[in-house]
Amino acid sequence: MPKVYILREACKGVVDCDICRFVCPKDVLGKSDMLNRKGYFPPEVVDEDACTQCGNCMVYCPDMAIVVEMRKAKKAAR
Repeated sequence: MPKVYILREACKGVVDCDICRFVCPKDVLGKSDMLNRKGYFPPEVVDEDACTQCGNCMVYCPDMAIVVEMRKAKKAAR
């Protein structure tokens, strides 16, 4: 399972941007209820188990405020 990190203070929020949520094919991100120091509502991870590691959120974020830590798939036992 990948780990998704949101750099809250670097984000300009889902109200003004929302690219990360738009490009996510699995609705992994939602809107945070807490403002960052700049007064924006950054995204928050709401369903990390659904993440497919596509990296769209990380690649398309204009603020580089998202990091997806890729995890290797476990090998099946034979």
